[in-house]
Amino acid sequence: MEEVSEEAAKPEKETYEVSRDVAGTLRKTDPETGDVELYTSIDGILQAVPKMNWDVAATWSRLPIMKVHLFIDRASYERGGMERSYASKVFPEGLDLIAAIAWWRKRIPVAAPGTAKAAQRAVAFGVFEGSFNAQVSATDPPILMLDASGEVQADDVEVIQRKHQSYVKRRELEKRWASKGASEEILRKIKEADLRSMSRKAKGDEYLYKTGWVPKPVMPGAKSPRRLMLPMLRARTSEAT
Repeated sequence: MEEVSEEAAKPEKETYEVSRDVAGTLRKTDPETGDVELYTSIDGILQAVPKMNWDVAATWSRLPIMKVHLFIDRASYERGGMERSYASKVFPEGLDLIAAIAWWRKRIPVAAPGTAKAAQRAVAFGVFEGSFNAQVSATDPPILMLDASGEVQADDVEVIQRKHQSYVKRRELEKRWASKGASEEILRKIKEADLRSMSRKAKGDEYLYKTGWVPKPVMPGAKSPRRLMLPMLRARTSEAT
């Protein structure tokens, strides 16, 4: 009979850490990459958002929610993007989707039927930002939009996979910067600058060469900042030559 060494008999060491959130959701953390994956109840998500399909719910069941932005209605978001939210909340360690939705619904105004506040409650709108590592990311996060009537629009598996690839590329890039001597302070400042850039883009602002960030036009039908500035930039170029 073949002998098995004591070393070989030992179980393989787990390459991740598992913990339990306050709400009871299991959380798996990869200590090498920092990636976080939740084990949220898919049935619980479908009960909270009945109009979400199973595949999308399964994907979002694994993502921690880092931010939620509150809007009076969907039209406010469509007119001005994240800038038009009247409140935003950051969850420092990330919440599962069920807990994040429950937090949002508790903050929808409560009022008697037939009143103006009741109408406001019926159209309340929230935008939820997911994460791959329970941190605010410098790349585009997974997005889920939900209104008080239960209508939901969320990134599907394909979109989330594409955003995860961007997140992985960014993570590898930061590793290369660190290997070349970039300090934690420098990496933090780079990330903060990228987050500010993402915030300006979310507002609809545009970045113009030699000009900087230009606010988006406010009036409906107004030309974009780029179209307004191009004649001026061409004039500067012709003067320089």
